[in-house]
Amino acid sequence: MPRDTELFFKVPRSVMQDWAAEARARTLALVHDLSDAQLHVPLLNIINPLLWEIGHVAYFQEYWVLRRGAGHAPIRPDADTLYDSGTIAHDTRWDLRLPSRSATLDYLKVTRDRVLERIDGRHFDTSDAYFVLLSIFHEDMHAEAITWTRQTLGYPPPSFPAREIGHPPCSGGALGGDTLIPAGTYSIGSKPEDGFVFDNEKWAHAVDLEEFLIARTPVTQWEFARFVDDDGYRRAEFWSEEGLAWLERERVQHPVYWKRDERGEWLHRHFDRWTPLEPHQPAVHVCWYEAEAWCRWAGRRLPSEFEWEIAARTAGTAHANLDWTAAGPCDVGSHCESDSIHGCRQMIGNVWEWTSSAFLPYPAFCEDPYKDYSTPWFGEKSLRGGSWCTRSRMIRANYRNFFPPDRRDLWAGFRTCALQS
Repeated sequence: MPRDTELFFKVPRSVMQDWAAEARARTLALVHDLSDAQLHVPLLNIINPLLWEIGHVAYFQEYWVLRRGAGHAPIRPDADTLYDSGTIAHDTRWDLRLPSRSATLDYLKVTRDRVLERIDGRHFDTSDAYFVLLSIFHEDMHAEAITWTRQTLGYPPPSFPAREIGHPPCSGGALGGDTLIPAGTYSIGSKPEDGFVFDNEKWAHAVDLEEFLIARTPVTQWEFARFVDDDGYRRAEFWSEEGLAWLERERVQHPVYWKRDERGEWLHRHFDRWTPLEPHQPAVHVCWYEAEAWCRWAGRRLPSEFEWEIAARTAGTAHANLDWTAAGPCDVGSHCESDSIHGCRQMIGNVWEWTSSAFLPYPAFCEDPYKDYSTPWFGEKSLRGGSWCTRSRMIRANYRNFFPPDRRDLWAGFRTCALQS
């Protein structure tokens, strides 16, 4: 067990119950309006079969909370052969004889009910708390991934109750300029007293940083369009060797969900709707290679993940664009209440932000029980901050995300730093 389990009860059992029930309700809401045909998605390396994915969410929770934690027998005797992502290769998931839609939904509901009973039981301890929180946050991540799948396939936006999307307009416009972060020795990472943290955040350690200037907001759609219109995708001088190889291999000429209208103006697709670019919203669905090329074009650079974390200090979730409440990204100048202590806006929520850093273990890294969470992904690129469909209960400034540099399906953008003179 991780050494900080005695601190997990910073989340009361009643809250764990609420989170577990709400996470399952959100998973079900993300697929309930889709037809059986829409659940049968094409084989793409960036998505999962939706019927498999929601079954996997239930399996993961059952395995860690009920089987590994409480010693219960499997709910489904075939679950390991159907839903174990560690042993079932990605492409194989399309060939499995999965349970029917109704049987899969029953599995999600039965698992949820037994987990809620476990949380309420007299034998519930700190070990159970760890696995419950792990399973809730795992489900939160898959809920965001299902949202990406709906975007990838051009499905309508998720159909949540109107009261959950009662977010006021976020039309705060642009917000230019950099903020200066002084040189110093900073603590990076998480501490045992922080409660539940993922193994790749362990443990806090000192990092020396030079003074740097970081943009107050992410790069906007208008700013990125200037790069595209300046033939940025055709000019090799802006691309690294790996980026240029990706560009040529994929024959990319512009961001993935962009196209020209009959007048030559750019449109972009948000789920199933094509709209003109929102000039003050962040550039989104761009991969790390595209972010790196834009920086070369603009004479800027991506921040390291350590620089990003320091710039984001004190940026909280209370006023951030999270939890699907705005149904998409907001203008980069909105949500002024979310500013970090250094004056950086929207470092939490709105869009994930690429950093220059490879995702690597911290000096005191040690795997937690779910060994496939971090270790297989070391060497990918690090992202920070969360997006509009990230859960507020999970995200914070020291949370680390990680993806290959060619992924464009994420709601990911980037902010930049000035080059040192």
